[in-house]
Amino acid sequence: MALPENFSEWEHLQDTVRLWHNKAVNKWFKNQPENDISTPKRALRHACTMKDGDTATMTMMRLWLFDVTAGHAQSLQTPIYGIPVQEFQRDSKFKPQIKLYFKESYDFEKHGDGTEQVRGEIGFRIMNKTAETISRADAEQYALEIKNEFTTPPLIWKKGKYKCTYLDLDNGFDLRLLCTSKTEGQSTVQSVLKILDKTFSDNNFQFIENTKEFPVNPGTHRVYGRTVKKFRQRPTADVKFTHAQLLIPGQVKPVNLVSVNGRLRNAIQNVGAV
Repeated sequence: MALPENFSEWEHLQDTVRLWHNKAVNKWFKNQPENDISTPKRALRHACTMKDGDTATMTMMRLWLFDVTAGHAQSLQTPIYGIPVQEFQRDSKFKPQIKLYFKESYDFEKHGDGTEQVRGEIGFRIMNKTAETISRADAEQYALEIKNEFTTPPLIWKKGKYKCTYLDLDNGFDLRLLCTSKTEGQSTVQSVLKILDKTFSDNNFQFIENTKEFPVNPGTHRVYGRTVKKFRQRPTADVKFTHAQLLIPGQVKPVNLVSVNGRLRNAIQNVGAV
């Protein structure tokens, strides 16, 4: 269908941005009335709210004010329990490690109500390398193997309620994956093994049957005086590979091996849309 006569790209863009931005503003400031600047919070809501007559500069300023200054963007970040890398490495000894990260694609129908996208992580150690012996050439080789196996074509890990384990400590593998089936678990493990050119062994693989129910909607409960959703246990979802990193003991920042859609800066291998 052709665009309507006298269609304005700017008006369409501004209307769309204003619609979704103001929805977030209204939700964020739900306890503050509109069109009121009698208190600091009420004045902040008014300043963050986009108006039809805003210029492009005013639109950007309101976006920045809401997301950065008012703290909305920070609220979107997933809280993480952790410790500074320096403290962990000071007290722990480990071999170089590769981590693969996965995430469910966003679907407004599924996630528009605040339901979190399912994530996945797979890690293993490189037993024949140390911080002293591992090199840039090694990292480039790992990155190429990961790119070939996980992005061309895109690898989708079908997470589910069944646990698959693969134990081969001599080669650095202690994998514990949640999958939809035994076949899916074996396939995902085999893809991981290819990064280090290791052969799959049935003796190292175990599939654990599970008859327990894990409801899609587990219901709600009371927390700190509010009714909140219970966490989903072992959700079923297709998670796509997003990036891979190499962690080296003694080096604070990881080496970015592979990045999909610009997720990481300075990755050895960058891949477009997947």
